[in-house]
Amino acid sequence: MRDTPTSDLLELITLNDTVASFSRLFANTVRYHHWHQCLEILYVEEGFGVAIVDNRHYTMRPGRLFFFPPFTLHKVRVDEQAEAIYRRTIIHLDQHAVLKVLRDFPQTRQRLEQLSRRGGEAWVADLAPCHHHIDHLFGCYKPPLNGESIASLLISLFAMLPDDRDGEPGNSQGIASQVMFWLDEHYQEKFRLDALAAELGKSRSYVSRKFHAETGEKIHDYLNTLRLRKACECLLHTDSSVRDIAAQTGFSDVTWFISAFKKGMGETPLQYRKNHASC
Repeated sequence: MRDTPTSDLLELITLNDTVASFSRLFANTVRYHHWHQCLEILYVEEGFGVAIVDNRHYTMRPGRLFFFPPFTLHKVRVDEQAEAIYRRTIIHLDQHAVLKVLRDFPQTRQRLEQLSRRGGEAWVADLAPCHHHIDHLFGCYKPPLNGESIASLLISLFAMLPDDRDGEPGNSQGIASQVMFWLDEHYQEKFRLDALAAELGKSRSYVSRKFHAETGEKIHDYLNTLRLRKACECLLHTDSSVRDIAAQTGFSDVTWFISAFKKGMGETPLQYRKNHASC
């Protein structure tokens, strides 16, 4: 597994020789929107705050289980009062490899396919009533996990999931959510805060201040991450040139794009395409 080493890089995770990573730890969260190239399963054991995914805000509390599909932008903001007690179990897995192991378990296989569908929505479940059982389940496994072990864990975990496929409702009424939806539609264009504020019927200062208050990030930082994620998709799934991809994802200058990509991803665009094309 490759985990980016410094805090100013996106949390790029690729699973090479392992089927899954599994950790239970006290830890601060990544303080910016990021994504993984694999499925992430996050279970909150202690602490509270807000999870931001699919341009929606979800209350984060003990017993909440989150599934973040590959390439899904997400962020978990732990409340400052809870940072000292925040505890999570987090699993990153190669769903393609696990699906092969689950060939004789069609229900679990189908659920995993749904939860890890590229471009699919994140799924959130409230499993607080089952917390004792989940804690015991996770305690039965130690890393590293092979295919059989992660398959066994998922079969047991999925058996505790509710049948409701819509998951827990998220809030999309805040300014941050409206900004994110707008940026999803306009990321290819030159960003103008005036245009965004006018669309929302608010002042520039209000939009900037509220977005930072709700997400902990600046609008430009989120937009840059969004553009990099879109660029990664293009690099992996099209034959477009770096220059064309830069233009398609809102970077007005290819040199600036290459510099921003190297800073955010730790690789140049061409290195990224070469190293991750098979993910």
